[in-house]
Amino acid sequence: MSSFSRNTRRANSLRRSRALGAGLALALASTAALADGAHRFVFTAFSDATGGDEVVAGRYGAALEKLTSAGVTGRLDRSAVDTNRCVAYSMSLRWQEARAACDAAVQMAMEQRTRPPVWWDWMHTSADDYLAVAYANRAVVRWLSNDDAAAREDLAKAQALAPGADFIAKNLVALEAHTEVAKARGEMARVGAPAPKS
Repeated sequence: MSSFSRNTRRANSLRRSRALGAGLALALASTAALADGAHRFVFTAFSDATGGDEVVAGRYGAALEKLTSAGVTGRLDRSAVDTNRCVAYSMSLRWQEARAACDAAVQMAMEQRTRPPVWWDWMHTSADDYLAVAYANRAVVRWLSNDDAAAREDLAKAQALAPGADFIAKNLVALEAHTEVAKARGEMARVGAPAPKS
């Protein structure tokens, strides 16, 4: 599995991940300086895991139906399923469930990293890639939950696991851009200047 992008996927990889632009972050940030979309956070989903096609297509309700149906938890690749559940709940604005699903994705990816399933070598996958995706997605949810420190920590862990990953680089740029806007707003409020309208 390569979680970097469709263009840099390993030839032998059976798992595909897709980075999804999270316009949601822009809508919630509601900042004119970020309105061009250059600094959007992205979620990453596994298109060939349960619910993946629906998540990539933006049909989050349909994805959640598949991801919460009986029997899904017994699937071989819990990490990818939990990751898709994290993204689907996040994009559906179901924050409590999103946080729980993102935590589960990180936990399952950590378990698979320390005790890889028998089929892991057969798929030529990297446990680090799964964990990097889970950390990066959870970072976005943590930022959207106003926990910048935890978001930074998760992105640092993701970057250490997959330093060349495009989706991590995009999220780091988005985090820095949003932080700079927040600092500017704070400074404007401190000096009594009106904040710009979004």
